[in-house]
Parts: sequence; structure tokens; C-alpha cells
Amino acid sequence: MQRQHRDINSINAVVREATARLSAPGMTPRKWRLVRAFETAAAFLLRAVPSPQGLEGSQTRPDSILVVEYWNLGDIAILVPFLRNLRRSFPQTRICLLVNPDLVRFLENQGFVDEFVPVRVPWARHFNRWRKYNPFSLDWISLARTILALRKRRFDWAFSGRMDVRDNLMLWLSGARRRIGYGIGGGGSFLTDRVTPDPSHPHRAEVWLRLLEALGERSDPNLDRLPQTHAELAAARSYLAGLGIVSDAFIIGVHPGARIATRRWGDERFAEVVRRVLAETDAHVLWFSEPGTSCQAPQLERCHAVSLRFRFFLAVLSHCRLLICNDSGPMHLANLLGVAVVAVFGPQRPEWFGPRGPHDRVVIRPEFSCRPCSDYCIFDQPYCLRAISSDEVYEAVESQMNHLGKSEKGLNRSSMVCSALVRNEAGACSPTKRNGP
Repeated sequence: MQRQHRDINSINAVVREATARLSAPGMTPRKWRLVRAFETAAAFLLRAVPSPQGLEGSQTRPDSILVVEYWNLGDIAILVPFLRNLRRSFPQTRICLLVNPDLVRFLENQGFVDEFVPVRVPWARHFNRWRKYNPFSLDWISLARTILALRKRRFDWAFSGRMDVRDNLMLWLSGARRRIGYGIGGGGSFLTDRVTPDPSHPHRAEVWLRLLEALGERSDPNLDRLPQTHAELAAARSYLAGLGIVSDAFIIGVHPGARIATRRWGDERFAEVVRRVLAETDAHVLWFSEPGTSCQAPQLERCHAVSLRFRFFLAVLSHCRLLICNDSGPMHLANLLGVAVVAVFGPQRPEWFGPRGPHDRVVIRPEFSCRPCSDYCIFDQPYCLRAISSDEVYEAVESQMNHLGKSEKGLNRSSMVCSALVRNEAGACSPTKRNGP
């Protein structure tokens, strides 16, 4: 009877996993067939590799944990709530993060990662499919060396939340004795703890947290802030003062960039929104661009072009009341800093990767059935983005600014959108007073 009960539970788990696979990012039937073929081939080849020894006692507290997340800036930002909860649950455990070497500086000195293991993974570095899997790339040698070094470390536990057969294989290759992840993207046989996702909580941040909950650890989604030092914040205030921005000014950040071209709404469209904001308010706009890029800010009064190194960018961004951006890494960084967001979404689904603030706005045209396309657009250009007008984005910005004006005590209403709040019959902005003392 007990065996029959276990079999029924196993069947139910398979059904739940198959259901969850239907909503997995990019898991088309064709891709699933390729994943299964890869999984079968990998399992055959790995028979020659010694299997990691299991961790005796499922409740044993680990001395070392490996977290695998080697992708891009937005992915690391989404990972922060998981890392903070992991540190809270295991304060004495050594936590190591397998990470893109360009992003180590992001989480340095934050206290929830003890060691960074830099790695360059070919399929995470390139967008072109051939370059991802080019067998002649030297990145494969570097990756193999890193995996061998990890295997010698004999980690107790290892986590991956990506629902990806490649990551599950890397957990197995790392030699970790307990490997916690998802099997719905393939590679479930490489795991010791195969977690079933909750379809009612599909956001990537929640997907990561569910790994802890499946182990019986309590997670707190409110542990989603990125601490900053007083020195960093003071330096940012001094920098803004040097731009002529007073301490109580309403500052709006605009970041028109995105790593992937099909996620970029367009500089000229962001510029049109900025023109309307500056015409209707006395806000200041910081037009952010990556150092070394040729992005040109609109030549307008109170619009400041800024190109800052990463840590200083975070400090300056934290002084903004609002960020207008694409579906990009800075959007997730704003969430970690408590900055409100208006995000323009194209090929991706916001329920998976959108901003998580309680009052954030997403501007999207939901009628495009080709979404998500995993950023490989089937058209000559991303019409899901091109169909979004500057009016739609400006209306979202106006709504967000009005909400912030009502919710923040002591905020100078003259820095809010004039519109119905402070516009007089002649169409000019009327003088206003501060709320409160």
C-alpha cells in the first residue's frame, strides 16, 4: 500500500511538471525534443564519469553551497532575493556564486556571497546561435577548467533556478552531493531534489525562492533590496549638485539601452517622452548611457547626459524617483533600489521577467501572439515594440508621477505633472505649496 502511495505521488508530480512545462520560457515542442535528445546523449556519455556521492541525511546542514547563475545583469539582479534569503537561512555556510566575471563587482561587499567563481559560458556570451555552440571556441576550455576546479571543491549543496538542462548538467558535473533545481526544462535525472514550479507564481524571482521553500526553508520576498554605503550615496548627492540639481528636485532616470536589440524601443521615442515631461513639469531628467557608447541625450534644459561606472550608477539611480526604460537590467536594478519603474516591453512576458514594484507600470501591446519569441524575432523588426506609441508611454509616466506625488509626504507638487492637478484655466502651471510642514 505504501509503495502504491509513492507511485501515485510520483505520477502526480509528473503531471504537475508537465503542466508547468507548458508555461516554461521558450519551451516549444521542437525545443523539448532537442532537450530530450541532449539529455539522453549526456546521460550516456556521463556513465564514464564517477557520480557525485550523495549527502547522507537529507536534513544535514551544508558547510558549502554553490549557486549557478552565469548569465546577465538582469538575471543577477533577479537572484538577489534568493541570495539574501539563502544567507539568512544558512548564516554560517560558505556560499559561492558561479557568475559572469563582468558582474562580480555588482555583489561585492554585500555580505550574502562569500566567494565568486568567475566563468565564461559560451551559450551565455553570444546571441548568435552558431557562436553559442561553436566547437572551436576557447571558452569551452575555460569552462572545462572551471568545472574541474568546482568538482575538487566537493560542495555539499548546489542550486540552479533556470529550468535548463544545461544548468542541471553543470550541477551534476560540479560534483555537489545534493543538487536542487527544476526538471521541466530537461536534466531532471542530474538532480537529487527535483522541484516542481508553482504556475501561480511564474516570476523568475519567485521561481528561485521556491527552491528554498521546497527544502522547508522559509523565504521572505521582502528581502529584495540592495544595500548601499553612506559614502556612495553622499558621492551621488555631490555629483547631482554639481549638475545643478537641488536636493528636493524630482529626478527621473531614462535608460534607453538594452543588451538585446529586439528589446530597444528606440532613443528617439524615449526622447519624445522626455520632451513632454520637461515641458509639463520642472523635473530633472538623467539620460543614462553605458560608458563608451554613442547614445546621444536630447539637447534640452534639465536633461543631463550621464555615463557612469557601475557602482556609481547604482548610487545615482537610487536618487531617482522614477526610471523609464526597456525590459533590461537597469529595470531590475531599480527594483532593488526601491525606485519606481515604467518599463516598455516587447518580445518577453512581464509575468516572468517584469518589474516587481507594487506600483510599477508595464507598457505592452498584448495582442501579439508570437510573444515570447526568446528575442529571436520572426519578423524583420520587433513590431510588438514598434506598435507602442510615445503617447502610451507618456500616459504611464504621468500616472506614475501623479501616484508618487500623492503618496510621498512633503513632495513639492510643482515637480509633478501639471495636467489636472496643478494646471489652471489658461493652461499654465499654477504655483503650489508643499504638503505638510
